[in-house]
Amino acid sequence: MPVREYLPALVWETDRECRDRQEIVEAGKAWLSGTLSDHKPHPDFQGKRQAKNLDCFSEAAVASTRVHCIFQTFIPTREFTFLRRWSIKQRRAAYDRWLAEHLQPLLENYNLPWLRFSEKERLRLCEIVEKSRDTNIAAVASWAEVIGYFEKERIDPGLPLIIQHDFTSRRLTTFLLTIDWTHSRKRILRAVNSILSQYEPQGVQRHSSRGRKNRDRLVALERIGMMRLLHHYTAGELRAKLPEAWALYPTRKWYDDRRRALNDFRDRTGFGKDSFPISWQTKAQRLGKRAARNYP
Repeated sequence: MPVREYLPALVWETDRECRDRQEIVEAGKAWLSGTLSDHKPHPDFQGKRQAKNLDCFSEAAVASTRVHCIFQTFIPTREFTFLRRWSIKQRRAAYDRWLAEHLQPLLENYNLPWLRFSEKERLRLCEIVEKSRDTNIAAVASWAEVIGYFEKERIDPGLPLIIQHDFTSRRLTTFLLTIDWTHSRKRILRAVNSILSQYEPQGVQRHSSRGRKNRDRLVALERIGMMRLLHHYTAGELRAKLPEAWALYPTRKWYDDRRRALNDFRDRTGFGKDSFPISWQTKAQRLGKRAARNYP
């Protein structure tokens, strides 16, 4: 695998280990097929006051928002633009069409391991990830984003331009900053840092700094692979049925690497100690439980 694919492959394979993803993916497929309503509140919001705003809380809107969040690494969100003269309804329809084009191959390929993608598709996703890595951290907002939010929420124009966005896995804030460039860069950065400290959301789960080097990413991918093999085979079966896989890491302690895969999973997803990857349980554990149930 080329080095440039380590990061997108690790993001893809980590997401496929999350237990809630399959349900979200199926809802996303239903949204793409047009079977979800724009006029019926999503079950999670039925009976609540927010459900009155069906632009955000309808079946279709909730499904598209959630599936966008889990695939955000592979969607070039800031490439989407629309004309100022469009109505909110027109902008939403255009955005949904644009989003559907990017989600279609991701949803269709969700059950495939990264290396099963075509070379063309892997190249396309790598380019998106490389372009969006910094813009997903900090970027200049467009007029369209701000004006659309202002019109939708009917904000008091006298208030500071600060917009808080809470998503499933992201906490975003949009500011309007006025900077006097005649001051030194050091003093400007100190002033900006003060503003960031003032408006930083509380309780944000930050991404771990672990696994940032290419070698670390490759090792993390190997651990996921070893965990999955132990999920489907016992160690003895691996040596007998998949000797080529076992021969790749003959000196590695497979069960230790499996435990490290769990730590990597929690670090990258931000989930707590009660969360486990789909492939966490080994075949040996399942066989042991089955034997215990059948014991007279």
